[in-house]
Amino acid sequence: MADIFKNAKFDLDSTAITLVYTVPSDSRAIIKNVQTTNSGANAIVTVTANDGSTSFNTSITSLTTNTHANLIDAPVVLIESETLSIQSDVANAVSGIVSILEISRN
Repeated sequence: MADIFKNAKFDLDSTAITLVYTVPSDSRAIIKNVQTTNSGANAIVTVTANDGSTSFNTSITSLTTNTHANLIDAPVVLIESETLSIQSDVANAVSGIVSILEISRN
């Protein structure tokens, strides 16, 4: 079993839901934080976890222009093949990085 620290970077160039991270089929993951900046207009940013059949909003945050924020208050645990996605209601303004601890079962 190996612990791997990873970063998943994102730059939301549209208002579509953007897949940021997928847990490998032989691992679990702990999302430590979702650090983001808003360099454009005021934006509503949504973080979503998906278990393959259902999406769950884990955070909905309002970001004012030229600010930054951590979009989750506590670690989020994802299991095999689950995903983390981010969406903003403003295109070309929000970017950031997700800090992940991936725990391989091999």
